[in-house]
Amino acid sequence: MGPCDLDAMLAALPRATPEFARLLDTRDDAAVIDLGDGRCLVQTVDFFTPIVDSGAWFGRIAAANALSDVYAMGATPLSALNLLAWPAGLSPETLAAVLRGGAEKVTEAGAVLAGGHSIDDAEPKYGLAVTGLGVLDEIVYNSGAHAGDRLVLTKRLGIGVLASALKRDVVSEDEMMAAIEEAATLNAGAAQAMKAAGAHACTDVTGFGLLGHLREMLEASGVAAEVTVEDVPVHGRVHELIAAEVYAGGLRANRDYLAPHVSGRGLDTPETLALVDPQTSGGLLVAVAPERHERLLAELGRRDVRGWTIGQVVQGPVGRMALL
Repeated sequence: MGPCDLDAMLAALPRATPEFARLLDTRDDAAVIDLGDGRCLVQTVDFFTPIVDSGAWFGRIAAANALSDVYAMGATPLSALNLLAWPAGLSPETLAAVLRGGAEKVTEAGAVLAGGHSIDDAEPKYGLAVTGLGVLDEIVYNSGAHAGDRLVLTKRLGIGVLASALKRDVVSEDEMMAAIEEAATLNAGAAQAMKAAGAHACTDVTGFGLLGHLREMLEASGVAAEVTVEDVPVHGRVHELIAAEVYAGGLRANRDYLAPHVSGRGLDTPETLALVDPQTSGGLLVAVAPERHERLLAELGRRDVRGWTIGQVVQGPVGRMALL
């Protein structure tokens, strides 16, 4: 669902009432429930259609994507439930590969796979409902960014464009394997690093693209940002494919929604359009104080995670993003 439609739908829903005071009112992608003893549950759910041909890689990416919302808040995955929609006539061997791939990632996260639910559907879909456990005072929200903070991204952009190219037979799965492997990488190490560095705010980058999730952080924090376009990491061939208009409708929807909130450079070149490409299992976007910026990069490096500094948080019209 595009950001415009989602905003309209959420505006029509009732807010939590006082008797549900344990559900904290945040703008994050996961729900935080205060257990009353200093700990909290972090709950999230995500599933989608295949973005690759391999059943095993689809399962791994889908599971890593679902687990990411827990990591983005600095919590630890505790349990997961499979969510599966599968066509009756599709290969059971492929289904087994999807489920094995997902189970691998849940096990790697140190969580337990506790069952799930399946339905017959015309198009395959897979994901997880995840419950995590955290310390309430250590949860990292997307609302804590301060003017002056550096913005650090932990995965490259462009998996959405590459998936569209795969569907159109413009690239092969082997050609995009670096992006596939990165998408299937858990954000566990990045989460540990941002907590060790004392980050102010964090979000993971998924369906609304880099700028969509950055804007959510800025709005929640009451600040603006500057992004240096050339410093944003992008997978190979992505700019070339965007120039050839090889991308999905989600990129166009994100562009149309975010264009009014962008200044400096418009969303009309391959370099800037990559910033609104819908990501599947993208990296963490971390806001960290300038004096802790080098510490964050060092903590990421110790965990074999790459970090790219792509801009900074500034004072300005709330939610505004200047592309430099």
